[in-house]
Order: sequence, then C-alpha cells, then structure tokens
Amino acid sequence: MKISASKKSMDLLAFFLCFSLVLLPPALGSSSSHYITATQKSAAIHISPDLPEMFVQVSESRLRSYVQIIQEFGPHPTGSPALDALGDYLYSEFTAMNISVKYDPWHEKKKSGKNIVATVPGIHLATTTVLICAHYDSLAISPGAEDDGSGVAAVLMIADIMRQYSFNTTVKFVLFSGEEQGLLGSRSYAKNASTTNDNIIGVLALDKIGYAVTSEEGNSLRHHANPASAWMVNISRSVACRYPNEIELTVLSLPEDPESDHFSFVEQGYAGSDFVRNATNPFYHTSEDIADHMNFSYLTKVCKLALGTIASMACLYPKFSNHDLKIMMQGSRLSNPAQFSVFVENINGAADTANVTITVTMKHLLRSGYVQTIKQGITTPCNWSVTKEIKQSWEFNVAGRSFSRGFFKLEVILSGRADDLYLYITQQTYGVILSPFRVLMIPRL
Repeated sequence: MKISASKKSMDLLAFFLCFSLVLLPPALGSSSSHYITATQKSAAIHISPDLPEMFVQVSESRLRSYVQIIQEFGPHPTGSPALDALGDYLYSEFTAMNISVKYDPWHEKKKSGKNIVATVPGIHLATTTVLICAHYDSLAISPGAEDDGSGVAAVLMIADIMRQYSFNTTVKFVLFSGEEQGLLGSRSYAKNASTTNDNIIGVLALDKIGYAVTSEEGNSLRHHANPASAWMVNISRSVACRYPNEIELTVLSLPEDPESDHFSFVEQGYAGSDFVRNATNPFYHTSEDIADHMNFSYLTKVCKLALGTIASMACLYPKFSNHDLKIMMQGSRLSNPAQFSVFVENINGAADTANVTITVTMKHLLRSGYVQTIKQGITTPCNWSVTKEIKQSWEFNVAGRSFSRGFFKLEVILSGRADDLYLYITQQTYGVILSPFRVLMIPRL
C-alpha cells in the first residue's frame, strides 16, 4: 500500500512524541525513597484497638487546659527562653504518661533548637514507624494558641490514649521547633531519618486545627496530601465515615501543603500529610491568637479523627512493599479496531495477596477530558476503576474498540486498601491515536 508523504511525516512525528516512562511518586521512585520492607509475611494481623473506646477518652476540657497552659508561656519563638521553658513542660508531660521521651537537638541555617520525641514501641520488635506531629514554637508576637497549641494539645492527648494499647508499628509523637522559621526542626529530623534509612510508613502533621465559626467550618476538615500520600486521606475518610456520631466531620481532600512539618518528610521520599481547619482564622499569626478565640468542640472532633487515623496507620502490618507489584501496559496497532491491556502482577503472591483499587484512565494531552471509546454506537469515556484482591496477577483488556484521535496519556494507579493501605504505585504511557483504528503505544523504555 502506498503511503503519502504527509502520512509518513505524521507517523514520524508520532514516533518522537510517543514514549513511555514510569512515574513513581517521590516515596517510591527517587534514589532517596523509602518503602516498607517485605518482612514476616506469614504473621497474622493483630486486632486493632477498639476505636470507640479510645474516642471516649478524648477530653475537651483537657485539650482546653493544654492550650491555655501553652498560651501562658507567652510568645515562644525558636531560640527564646520561653520556648525552652515550654519544651521542658511538654517533656515532663510525656514523662508523666510513662512514655519514653528524648530531646532531638538540631542545627539548621545558623539556627538551633530541639525537637521533643516520645515513642510507643510496636509489637514484634517492629521496624516500621508512623509519626504524628505538631510544632511547639510560635511567632515572636504570638502566644500561639491555635498555631500550633491546638496541634500540640492533640498530640499530647493522643499519646496518652495510645500508650494504653499495642500496635503493629512503632508510634512516635514528635513536637518540632523551628517550624515558623522554615520547618527547620522537622527538616533536620527528616534528613537524619533518611540518612539512617528509617522505615517510616507515614507522617501526619496537626497544624492549626482549633478554629471554626460557621456550622460548615465546624463540620469539615482539610486533609492535604500529595498523590503518594493519598492513602492517608483514604484512612481518615474511612474513619470519619465509620464513626460519624463520634467524629462528625467531613474530610476534604486537598493537594499538598508545603508549609507544615510533614513536608520535610515528603522531601525525603516519605509519605506525609497534614490536618488543617477548614476556616480562615483572622487571629492567625497575631497577638490575639488566644484560647478565647478558639472552638474547642471542633478541636475535640479533629483530635478524635487524628487519633483514629494514626491508630489505624499503626495497625498496618508491613507484609510487602510496592516493589512486589509490577504494572505492564501493552497496546496494539491493528487494521481492526484497536485494543490494549493492563497487566498487574503480584510478585509475592505466594506469600500474600495485594488489596488494591486499580484505576485505569486514558486522557487527551492536547484537550481536556478522557479519550472516548466507541463500540456498536455506544460512546464510553476511557475511565475505569475496580477493586481487587490480587493473588498472582490481574489483567484488564479493552478490545474491538475505536478511539477518538489525538495524543493521549494512559495512566494506571494502584492504591492500597484493607490491610495494604500504604501501597501506592502509578505508571504512565504516552502515545498517539492516528486514526480511529490505529493506536501507537510504545512499550516501556
């Protein structure tokens, strides 16, 4: 068959524009990435503590007391005697709870300070860790009641409750200093964790969680996360949905927040996210950031949700890693209507199954929306999502279809569920549809 010059040019252009690559989130794809190791796969998952029993121990009056005490230290910026005094008080509170606690000194950008790290060890000599954190420093003009006395109070409350239970994963309750100067304390901690290859499953920061005026603000919370940490949002949403009477919050999923301490860990390749109130506090970063302007019933609800989220994370048992999953995508350039397939392999399937939600999408690159697939006059967007417990492998096929023309991105996202919530892996392949019956998709490089 004779091919025109313009057709040859189009195919040549498609060849250069059609390429394939794997895009893993920072927690999985970079040289400094960290992931859960495949250990003790045969061990049974331990029953998690009774969350309702834990929720009733969250005390609004005690949260208020913590915030008022923090406020009484006055403005407590990093490097000030007031912050040192506040740090000693917080250290003593952890000690009184009979939790192992230590100072973690840091030096960053010609400034210095110390973090406070309290630890509840996991069972079975757990080598994995989850962190819940807040910052205990304030601006020089602010007594720091909501920013971030609210987060510190919640961390203290959660620590005192969780110490009574056993978890599969070690839990660390960390109060950072240097946050207001650019996440200095947490950056030092995260760098050291990366250097020593600490196996941190995820980090949850509580930052500005005590202000709400309207009923909408009082019944909602922002949970910020990058794609690699989206599983943490799934956990908080699941907890909120399962215990609506105890928590009474709608979890709003928002993009990454680079201005809280969890982001220091994201920079080092760990999963991290933060809770932030769904309201604009006019007293934020002012001398009037005091307890009288806070909503403690709202703080109590957020504290319960944070407790449920971090306790659920701590109950995860690290059976295998993202590297035990493999995604393969193949496409055909046929004279008949085009087809493609997605193959997901669980390399460690003989030892454990992978509980995942699999999302497959084909999107146009040069115009918005999904590629449309047409079969027997029925038009369907290329957007599929299925939930599977994969033993050895799972395959998804689309065959005998016509597709709308143009450049496209085929994306496959695996996100963990059930006992594998921390799993997250994504792969993208780019290609071009030259005609309704010709799809060019180059295999992975």
